Amino acid sequence: MSDNLEITSGGAIAIDSSMVREIGRGLGRVGRHLEDAADLARRARATIVQAPALAAAVGSGGIDACAQRLMTLAEQTRMHAHGTEMMADTFELVELRTRQSALSVHRPDEALALQGRIDQLIAGDPDIEKRADMLVAAWQQTRFDGTGDQPLDALLWRPGSGPMLGPLGAGTVGGMMLVVSQMIARHGQGLLPYGSKPTGEAPPVRVTPVSTGTTKPPTGVRDSLSRIPYDGTGQVVVEKYTMENGETRFMAYMDGTRTSTWWTEDPWDMGSNWDMWVDRDKAASQVALQKALEQAGAKPGDTVGLVGYSQGAGIASVTAMEGVYKVDVVITAGNPVEPSLGPDQTLVELRHQGDIVSNLAGGGSSGGTGSTGSFTAHADVGGWSPADGPDLGKLSPIAAHGFEAYLDTAAQVDASGDPRVDDLNESFFEELGQAVEVETTEYLAERPDV
Repeated sequence: MSDNLEITSGGAIAIDSSMVREIGRGLGRVGRHLEDAADLARRARATIVQAPALAAAVGSGGIDACAQRLMTLAEQTRMHAHGTEMMADTFELVELRTRQSALSVHRPDEALALQGRIDQLIAGDPDIEKRADMLVAAWQQTRFDGTGDQPLDALLWRPGSGPMLGPLGAGTVGGMMLVVSQMIARHGQGLLPYGSKPTGEAPPVRVTPVSTGTTKPPTGVRDSLSRIPYDGTGQVVVEKYTMENGETRFMAYMDGTRTSTWWTEDPWDMGSNWDMWVDRDKAASQVALQKALEQAGAKPGDTVGLVGYSQGAGIASVTAMEGVYKVDVVITAGNPVEPSLGPDQTLVELRHQGDIVSNLAGGGSSGGTGSTGSFTAHADVGGWSPADGPDLGKLSPIAAHGFEAYLDTAAQVDASGDPRVDDLNESFFEELGQAVEVETTEYLAERPDV
């Protein structure tokens, strides 16, 4: 894995608690086997010493040393198993509290149902709450790393006196970005609790196919992300998969914001961002995705995978939570929101340090979300240095949000060797690879009469 890439199960959780618990149980089994081996060695010595001729020939000192070494290893393994189980309990408490908070808004009965297990964990370990709080606090301290290091601040130095410092010791631009990110996190605006659905009437949108053809299934995270129509004519690509058994499934790929103006002919504008992120209303861009899926032949209940960048990632998140389709995998890059997904939905998130669009999600979920195979890949993509000269792309406050940079991160994820990535390849991409036909269509969405 690259030095600038970290893959976790989301938020403060390095590895899903169920995976950690299985490791602990495995260590426990190893410890018991070592104890059994030590017992066999001691019994062998007892048998040998009862036969003087055999004892004189082979001796028993080596067997004594072997038995003692096995017992020492067994004790060490038991200690590691206990520590791993404690870690699993701590991770589980963070996960449960995070899920409980996300459920409490729209599904309070389900939130209350988790309290029994939470109480059980706390009763079994007087220090677990302290460890859980420390774990979340450490994540909160680092979730906006890189935001305060804005390259524009390097141009605001006072000659002979260093940079003009803003809040929290960061530069003027970086300090402002950091404060805004922390305010958003405190209000939880970017978190979508369980049961969240956009409100209001569906805005009028016209969706037209602009190109059709056939293609091959994607083979990994980068290949999936590269199918987003970035700089394309349309904003959405839908692939229809016909499997060997005749069943069909779909993949949809959504681009990010196309214009910084509001409520324009292009639904991928700031108006849709406002509707989706601030008002939680039905956004024209999300309605466009639904219409594109319908035109491609998707029916309610069909299996759909979603891949999105920036605003497209937000669209994927909202659609996955609506429940119209059976969304099994969601892959996002630079997502301005954090969805709350079910245990049968795998969430793959790519987030960059200092990406102020990704920061709109408030750092994401403190305990992760989705299936046990879900993961978040954090990357430090660097920034501007004096050697770059007046490179406006790298000087921009949104440089870390660049699509090409996310493609590079996706390639690192594919090459990481992380078990969760391997599981995604085996359970998802290899299944897509069994399709006998993949039809692809690019769709252009427009607001009529604008």
